[in-house]
Amino acid sequence: MEQQKNALVQPLPVLIGSVAQAQLNLFEAVKQSEVNRIPFEGSWTAAELIEHMVLSISSSISLFNGPIRDTNRVPDQYVQYVKDMFLNFDLKFKSAPSIAPAAKLYDRDILIKKLRTAYNSLIYLVETKDLTDTCELWEFPTIGYLTRLEWAYQAVYHAQRHTQQLKNIIEHLGV
Repeated sequence: MEQQKNALVQPLPVLIGSVAQAQLNLFEAVKQSEVNRIPFEGSWTAAELIEHMVLSISSSISLFNGPIRDTNRVPDQYVQYVKDMFLNFDLKFKSAPSIAPAAKLYDRDILIKKLRTAYNSLIYLVETKDLTDTCELWEFPTIGYLTRLEWAYQAVYHAQRHTQQLKNIIEHLGV
């Protein structure tokens, strides 16, 4: 049974790729005339949400390429904590200023290219870097320094959260 359970777990690069594709598929279905429309009060537009994802993934890439140190704990210690936090849709978060989208009109096709490039870069780093190293560029709020493995999963869960929000935006747009 344990062997069967493990066979269902996707390798991290495959998981990132599938999350990326799900997000891209949703956004690609939104026309340029709709991507900058506010779906409801207090919401980002679909374009702003995708820009936020581009900025967030770019931050993950900076973390992966930034200063590191050996890890003196289990490298996936905080994966479940991060998952529980990001996939709890009852919790509301305010975006860090560094990854908040500018309030402007966005070009859909440019955003699609930027998002695809960002995800592909992250996948490459996950495949080529030592995921057990601890990133020291900055700390995760309430936890502290995370490993590359934990940051990669943070990117996955963050993307899953925003994919759900993108579905909600699209539903409100009537697309």
